[in-house]
Amino acid sequence: MFVTKELNAMTQLFQSREPSQSVQEQLRLEYVNLEATLLRGKVLRDFSKEKVAYIAQAPIAENDNNLGYLFAPFIIANLNQPVIYTTPIAAPVLSILNTYFQAEKSVNLKIEDVIHSLKLYIDLVDGPKSEEDFLFRSLVKALCRTDVSHLFLITHLAVNHEQLQTLEDYFAVKILVIEADQSPSKITADNINTRKLLFKNKDEWHKNVCTLFSSLNANLIANIGHFNQAQAAHLIEDMFYSEHIFEKLSVYAEYMQTRIQNGASFKALSMV
Repeated sequence: MFVTKELNAMTQLFQSREPSQSVQEQLRLEYVNLEATLLRGKVLRDFSKEKVAYIAQAPIAENDNNLGYLFAPFIIANLNQPVIYTTPIAAPVLSILNTYFQAEKSVNLKIEDVIHSLKLYIDLVDGPKSEEDFLFRSLVKALCRTDVSHLFLITHLAVNHEQLQTLEDYFAVKILVIEADQSPSKITADNINTRKLLFKNKDEWHKNVCTLFSSLNANLIANIGHFNQAQAAHLIEDMFYSEHIFEKLSVYAEYMQTRIQNGASFKALSMV
């Protein structure tokens, strides 16, 4: 797909197989000159005032502990760190987020405006054909940005670490691959009560979920802030009890729902 070995490292990152030709072609159509855009991101990265964390999470299934990473952007934004989070649209994701806003609704927004206002942006995408395609697309989008300093790939796939190092060195971005939790889980979005998970008063079951989610997200926070794993887990757990995650989620939801409703009103007026 690319001319240089450094750029080709993106297509060779996953050991299972390369991303499909269709997603590679889609990206070429979306970007007038993809190679030039990637190189522009690389050159201008040092001059960016913002340092954005970009999280791309593989599809979240039912009965999946990895649902805990859905709260990562709200945790990171609470640390005053700008963050973009993306994952495919899935029932567990919508079950949590739709409690607060119409998460599946598309709205024409400039990502930079949302990040500037709220320090976070959530990008839910239609189901890709494969995990490789989703992560490759996310990787390209992240590296095209001039403000991304950390990139987290939460995946079930094995990664070629030599190619990963090539990308890190070439683009001057810290890329961390987090192996998705594949242990048996009894956690579903339906049996999570966010009023208990995100507030001080929790029953024993939600206390255990809180501890698990804090442990999972500690790896991200430790790599962004000046914390070790234990400190990061403790900090996150405090956020689950102090309602800080709920507050950030509520503010984001109110902002997005307002934009969704304003967009719908504009369309209705246009049809009159």
